[in-house]
Amino acid sequence: MFCPDCHVLTSPPKQAGAPATSAEGDVFECTVWQGPNRNRGIEVTLENRDKFFSKEHEMIVLHLEGSRTIAKLGSGFWRKPAVIKKAVREDGKDLLGRFMEKHHILPPQQSLKEKGVVDIVVFEVVIPSEEFKVSVTEKMLTDAAEEQD
Repeated sequence: MFCPDCHVLTSPPKQAGAPATSAEGDVFECTVWQGPNRNRGIEVTLENRDKFFSKEHEMIVLHLEGSRTIAKLGSGFWRKPAVIKKAVREDGKDLLGRFMEKHHILPPQQSLKEKGVVDIVVFEVVIPSEEFKVSVTEKMLTDAAEEQD
């Protein structure tokens, strides 16, 4: 996973020959997904999944509020919906769940109902297909309503 000395992701190894379709600094938006048993994750649109992620990487690194975590993509990520459900730190703690709780990030319908805005999870590419910085923002009701039309 992480090299204890240099804190660099050592697994999975970088794949040769996979052309990157994104570049460092690219940004894309995601929303929150909620399953039938009320577990949550980050839903990536299929267009963004295909542009920013590679099937050759089973794991990615997410930077969540200064902590580097590992998210396993798994086969479910390559079906619809594309959801990242956990991001685990070296000590095994799921920081993605904590991140969503701390910021009270809700699925779009619930967020509109409770807050009048849509919670948006923003990914910034650090290393294409491998590493992303994650933050959260909100879109006003008028912006969200226009996108739903």
